[in-house]
Amino acid sequence: MATIHEIAKRAGVSIGTVDRVLHNRGRVKEDTKLKIEKAMDDLGYKPNKVAQGLAVRKKKLKFLFMITKTKYNPFFKDVKESAVKKAKELESYGVKTDIITYPENADEEKVLMERLKKKICDYDGACIMSRVSKINKLILDRSKKNKMPVVYYNTRDDKNSAFSYVGCDYVAAGKMAAGLCALLAGKDANVCIFSEENDIKESHVKRLEGFKEEIKEKYPTMKIISEYNITGERQKDKKSVDDMMKINGENKIVYIINPRDYGICKIIGMKDKERKIPIITNDLVEVQYELFEKGIISATICQEPEKQGDMPLGILFDYFAYGKNPEPVNYTKLEIKISQSLYTS
Repeated sequence: MATIHEIAKRAGVSIGTVDRVLHNRGRVKEDTKLKIEKAMDDLGYKPNKVAQGLAVRKKKLKFLFMITKTKYNPFFKDVKESAVKKAKELESYGVKTDIITYPENADEEKVLMERLKKKICDYDGACIMSRVSKINKLILDRSKKNKMPVVYYNTRDDKNSAFSYVGCDYVAAGKMAAGLCALLAGKDANVCIFSEENDIKESHVKRLEGFKEEIKEKYPTMKIISEYNITGERQKDKKSVDDMMKINGENKIVYIINPRDYGICKIIGMKDKERKIPIITNDLVEVQYELFEKGIISATICQEPEKQGDMPLGILFDYFAYGKNPEPVNYTKLEIKISQSLYTS
């Protein structure tokens, strides 16, 4: 195997510069780093990951993982469980991870802000979702000031540069939903949209954008005939469903973009006892299995929540432990599930 001396000679740099790149210590110009990485590839150099693992223990790394509450967003239960599992795995390398829930109100936010202000400088990297949040601003300000890497997951913020992104290609998911509508209700389907419009906007906006692009290009006779906001308040949501049921039109189908806790599916199921209206949802959580069994949901589009909990922390660790720069965008796999495929991988 090539030695550090051979790499330095081939790249035309000092041994110390190669050492800084190998162990991710100190600053190295990007073009110099690329030269060293090319020299390593040319010479077939394979870093000693055991030695690097020992070195990273000495760094006593600390990561922050922010996540939304799971009570009304069961999708994030799987994300959190995966993040907790990854955090425990990283403990063997001396890495500490704080998994903290985004506050739901101003009082909670104030308490958490005071807490984080005292310890934000202790973190080497952070994993966050895109949302309007003082917590995010605090993290991003720290990132800009000290070049702390921030990995976005599930949703990203185009206004702030991210070290990397792990999550769904929502435009592609919307296009996939349009194709499902055509299969289930015909190319001239009349589509009713339901979605929770909260501060995590990207998943709603981009899915709808992809859906509209696809029907414009491939299904010009398909129409969106109504759009409703899921509030979580049963009477308001029931009224929206009643309004939807009264709309005349053949080949009616429902596309639920952001389902909240899937209570809207149950309301539609109570009104549409004959199951005349197919329902397409996103994600796959425990409550949906019963909805599939009752024939309320026809199909759902999954986006690998486990990967969104595991990979962001893995990206930070690989960067600090092995000097590995991540791909800027890491899309999760989109998979369609119907009742017959629920128990297959």
